[in-house]
Amino acid sequence: MKLLLTSAGITNKTIENELKRLLGKSFDGVRLFFCTSASNWEGGEMNFWLINDLFLLDKYGFKIDICDINGIGIDNFLPRMEAAEVLYFEGGNTQWLRKCIKDSGLEEHLPKLLKSKVWVGASAGSCVLCPTVMNSAQDLFDENVDEFGGKGLGLVDFQFVPHMNNDWYEKVNRDNLQSALKNLRQIDGKKLYAVDDEGAVSVDGDRVAVVSEGEWLEESIGEAEPSTKIEDGEQ
Repeated sequence: MKLLLTSAGITNKTIENELKRLLGKSFDGVRLFFCTSASNWEGGEMNFWLINDLFLLDKYGFKIDICDINGIGIDNFLPRMEAAEVLYFEGGNTQWLRKCIKDSGLEEHLPKLLKSKVWVGASAGSCVLCPTVMNSAQDLFDENVDEFGGKGLGLVDFQFVPHMNNDWYEKVNRDNLQSALKNLRQIDGKKLYAVDDEGAVSVDGDRVAVVSEGEWLEESIGEAEPSTKIEDGEQ
């Protein structure tokens, strides 16, 4: 399984190089399925990041298929995902994205898809892979919706928190994240990774690496192996 959990997409050369490593080739002509579902909950001006990411991915040379999996039917979107090499899940509301993945029927197909695809998450598209999408760290984003569930996909055994030290999310800082750890010990996650918008966590089979040109926080919640760290273009 190959996953690249980013805070804000491919924001620097280090993250770009790590995605090339996971793919095993350059981006030119690579088919990329771009899921917008999480951003639909936010709407309005909050979609500026989605537009910026699309322009950047197009500039890199990806062949982009834009899709919202909510409501169009799995017979429509699943063949499009199977044809892609990269599954890019954009940011927005994590709980809404989790609901869309469940209700659409995609969840049961993910294990097979991820045997041959690279998943790239941006913000919510990363958080949704964790054991839970509703915990004291996610509370810092003020996005919890009572009628939506809190269980994540559980494809990784750690919690991922994006946008550390971002002015849009003033609560997501090192002190508050440290305070959240006592509650995170009650969930299945073994570790917490928080990264700023210049960082990501890369998963390649059993290899877990922090990929960053900025700041991050890595804290063990239970017994966990230390991760590799890749910084400033190092590969």
